[in-house]
Amino acid sequence: MQIDVLTRPEELSGLRDNWDDLYARDPDAHFFVSWDFLSHYLRRFDGEWFILAARKGPPGSPYVALLPLRLRTRMRKNTGEIYHEVYMGGNHAADYTGILCAPEYAYRAIAVFAKHLKTMHWASLHLENLRMSERRIGWLMEQFSDNRLTMRRMRRVNQVDNVDNCICPAIDLPSSWEDYLLQNLSTNTRQKMRRFLRKLENSDEFRITHADASTIERDIDILLEFWRIKWTPRKGNLVPGLVKSNRLLFRKAFESGTLFLPVLWHGDRPLSALAIFLDPVKKSMLFHMVGRDETADMLPSGLVLHGYCIRRAIENGFRTYDFLRGNEPYKYSFGTHDTVLNCTLVRTKTGRNLGDRLDRRSLVGALQEAAGLHKKRWVIQAENVYRQILNTEPTHDQALYGLGHVLGTKGDHRQAAECFGALAAMSPQSINAWLCLGIAQQSLNDHSAAIESFGRATDLDPGLILARYARGRSLLALQRTDEAAQAFTLVLENGSPAPAETALRAKARRQLQQLRTAKPLYILKKPEREKPVIQPSVPLGLTTLLTVARPATASRSTSSVA
Repeated sequence: MQIDVLTRPEELSGLRDNWDDLYARDPDAHFFVSWDFLSHYLRRFDGEWFILAARKGPPGSPYVALLPLRLRTRMRKNTGEIYHEVYMGGNHAADYTGILCAPEYAYRAIAVFAKHLKTMHWASLHLENLRMSERRIGWLMEQFSDNRLTMRRMRRVNQVDNVDNCICPAIDLPSSWEDYLLQNLSTNTRQKMRRFLRKLENSDEFRITHADASTIERDIDILLEFWRIKWTPRKGNLVPGLVKSNRLLFRKAFESGTLFLPVLWHGDRPLSALAIFLDPVKKSMLFHMVGRDETADMLPSGLVLHGYCIRRAIENGFRTYDFLRGNEPYKYSFGTHDTVLNCTLVRTKTGRNLGDRLDRRSLVGALQEAAGLHKKRWVIQAENVYRQILNTEPTHDQALYGLGHVLGTKGDHRQAAECFGALAAMSPQSINAWLCLGIAQQSLNDHSAAIESFGRATDLDPGLILARYARGRSLLALQRTDEAAQAFTLVLENGSPAPAETALRAKARRQLQQLRTAKPLYILKKPEREKPVIQPSVPLGLTTLLTVARPATASRSTSSVA
């Protein structure tokens, strides 16, 4: 069995028919691994999501199993160490997660998925809210018995109200409403249900509407505003983000035809609203969110709306009414039974990524982190990030450039020269590579090599007066005064009116004046007293470092010239 790793939006779009077929066949499948739910949600995480897809045949064969996942990249600020966390694809929005499998291939697919995951580079794997058969969960967990890893079963109990979010109450619906009332409800609850639903139906004051295209925005607003008022005291600053996320979730569900949003009204005053996901394939209604006017006491709105929805589910042939995560006591008054989710955290014993490498998809972000740290002068952390990038991709030109600058800042000019030398060998048309190599060589008093490197830079850009001036300084250090004078003369004859280049011309002019009087400003006699001719500054950007044209930042790469 072969594994393909799908990461591109067009690959996801092309899965629709295959996904739907697996979903219909898989007895463990549930709404939160359906195409309608998960394909929209994954697209929010561009660059992070990926799908492990198992096939039996050659490339292009239908997939027999799918495992949607997300990769998150984090950094330890004190060291700059980057590590990865892998999450189930639906985490943070889906109440349940899982693996989609053709039943006859479930064991083999789970085994190859786990094997592939152990070849990836991550420090933690969050197998959260798994709703699968105990058999499949057992198969999955046994694959991570590895001396590099630890496994811990996680609890999800809210400390405030002692609600266990690994417990999921649901109702197995009978074929008729009357059977439900008699088989599932206590006498007292059954009487109240009948009385209040009758009051609703016979009243001119109370009514229930269903969101449609003309009311969906209004009804979502009603639901989320009630929810915001109730939960802000407890969830605080998290509420705006949760409101925004759920608004997007409800809109997408409505567009795909999987949202049922009833609102209970008293006249023109909304009293309560429910958000329920519809799964016509698995014949399930899944209650996701409630919002109610906590100041209203005309009707027990929760009892009325849930009773109304359960009756509607039965009338439309649904087999399950699912209250999703959380064992809140009120759910049991509707005659529910429990399903228990599995939440397991798999971690590396070292706390570092498996294989001590970065995931290649994270290299762009890692480089941005390194550049930010470098700009702040957090050189130890920046160096660590650059080295991690190079440990993963040894020929990463921008990381080589950044590391060379960091090492130069630290005074480790020998390693800096190695970085820039490797860069120049990889990209011999790079002006910056030769310029920076010359600076590092100059700092090592290797002026003969520096003269050659600066010469390569001016061959590529004859108008680069920074390289000509630096070359003149190295010639002067070797007391090759005639050649130094020629180099300084060329500095005076070229360049732009930019302040940095004007300053270089002024210094070149002073050098020439001193040479004419045979008293050079800077003839190096004692290497131990030498200072670098050019002190490289922190690079301001790493996306335009390797160029065959004259670099716009050439004059900015020098902060001071002796």
